[in-house]
Amino acid sequence: MKRMVTWAALAACLAVMAGCNTLSGQPEIRKAEITPPELKPGDSAVITVDLKDRNNVVRRVEGVVVEDPRITFRLNDSGTEPDAKAGDGVWSMAVDVPFQSPPGQYILEITALDANGKPVSVRDRNNIVNPLQAAVPIRILKTQ
Repeated sequence: MKRMVTWAALAACLAVMAGCNTLSGQPEIRKAEITPPELKPGDSAVITVDLKDRNNVVRRVEGVVVEDPRITFRLNDSGTEPDAKAGDGVWSMAVDVPFQSPPGQYILEITALDANGKPVSVRDRNNIVNPLQAAVPIRILKTQ
């Protein structure tokens, strides 16, 4: 009986310790989008990132336009417009397309950051560590 209790306790400890390292326990970006995905210079849009973060690792969500790294942005989960509810894991930001924006395809690279401002690292199914990021396509149309 004593041996059985020892094995049960050991199994429980291993299960608890393993839970921190499982793929299901790490943060993930469920969805990242810009609405609408096609814009003209002068249009407004909303960038939205839906994060699952059970352990509250993510403290900031920032992005950059890959084709022009000078254009950066910081999303919020504070309940301030256009964010619907504070602390719900849905990060948002309203953006305006500059009038001088050339038409074309662009990628908004979204990155989740920790309390130290460093990218949150996650493991993929192949056990490779990558920053928690998402790529959001956007298309700037020609003005008529």
